[in-house]
Amino acid sequence: MHLKKMISIIAVVSLLLSCTVTAFAQDNFKYSDEYKSSPYYEKLNAAIDNFGDKTGMERTLAVALSQEGYKNYATTGIDIEQARADGLLWTGKELRMTSNLTGNTEYTRWFTRYVWDMEEKEQYADWDWCAIFVSWCLYQAGYSSDERLKRYYYTPLAEPRIEYAADTWLQSFNFNQMGVYYTPKAHHKLDKYNWNTYYHIDVDPLEMPYKPGGIIFFSWDASGAYFDHVAIVVDYDKDTHVLTYTNGNSDGQVITREMDLDTVEEYRGKALAKNSDRMMAYVDYDMITPPEPKEITTDTPVVTWDKSAEKGFVVKTNSESIIASVNMDNNYFGSIIESNMVFHEGALTIGKSELVKLPIGQHKMRLVFDDGVLNVDLRITDVNNPQTGDVNRDEAITVSDVTAIQRHLATLETLSDLQLGLADTNGDNVVDVKDAGHLQKYIAGYDVKLG
Repeated sequence: MHLKKMISIIAVVSLLLSCTVTAFAQDNFKYSDEYKSSPYYEKLNAAIDNFGDKTGMERTLAVALSQEGYKNYATTGIDIEQARADGLLWTGKELRMTSNLTGNTEYTRWFTRYVWDMEEKEQYADWDWCAIFVSWCLYQAGYSSDERLKRYYYTPLAEPRIEYAADTWLQSFNFNQMGVYYTPKAHHKLDKYNWNTYYHIDVDPLEMPYKPGGIIFFSWDASGAYFDHVAIVVDYDKDTHVLTYTNGNSDGQVITREMDLDTVEEYRGKALAKNSDRMMAYVDYDMITPPEPKEITTDTPVVTWDKSAEKGFVVKTNSESIIASVNMDNNYFGSIIESNMVFHEGALTIGKSELVKLPIGQHKMRLVFDDGVLNVDLRITDVNNPQTGDVNRDEAITVSDVTAIQRHLATLETLSDLQLGLADTNGDNVVDVKDAGHLQKYIAGYDVKLG
């Protein structure tokens, strides 16, 4: 599977809510006409109608099995009429169906239309779709609504991670680690990312607690360098070590397969290896439930950080959850998985490598947890590179700096050579009354530059 970098980030702006079953017939959720006329839509209806008292993992598996046989004709040969009859084409986009494309499924359509909000003409993406399929199944099983999917991106398991690459899907899922089991081959990834707590490391792939509906991750070449496929457990025979799983984007279709973990063989065109060595991780997610929303508090609602500092800073909170994301000045800033941030036991650490990118001045930082949101005022300073206009050197530009210029001009105060340079706010190499006026306009919010 070719891993591709996400080109868009959807900001996290809301709290996790308790999981409720998402009915397929919601008015605001639409399928393609071709899919609605296909047998897979009927099977999906039947699976959801029979959810009953099934667990979340069992619901996810039922949805996945309802799609058994769905083919992506772009990789299996093109028969336009048969593809249309099977619900695999929509809005007359036959020209996109060529032998070297892997996209154009109902699942990738759902992802681009309802998660990325792409226009209709942009919905035909050439992506590997194994992880998108698992996310779609989680969605149909009731782990989120389409509106919440648009708001969430980096989140705990109660909201499905939407991604097409299995590698980045797991990295960004931010699982409650009590439910995640890693095999010895996963060390490559565990050492690379800022995952905070590991309860189950170096678990024998033959002894994993596989359950129907659980999520499994593979590295087809058995190197552990990539988690290049994700699938859903159907069954596991502890005596024979035969694992049965269902998955999307497997030879261009949704299909159930068996793998004897004791067997040494070539698999999916990869090198000779023991199948158990291809296993990277297993996730049991029925045990994970969203915490109750609460008011998040901190003893440091205002943080001042200077770029000369040797490291970043820590914000201690009363949150007991896993942080989902950080927004800075209403823009997405990062998650603890993809960036130099760590959240552990209620304390968020933001590394220096993230902070040095920010400009000097005031910033609004929004920390989004799965049990609440915290707003923090962040002030970035740089003692080694003082900002023009900070005449009194208090690392902030205020009316007191205007007063310092005025007192200097009235010979009531003597400014140092450094302060005189900072007082030349209009950049004409002279400190006079014009600089005081220029700085006043800047403080008042006029579109003027300093220096």
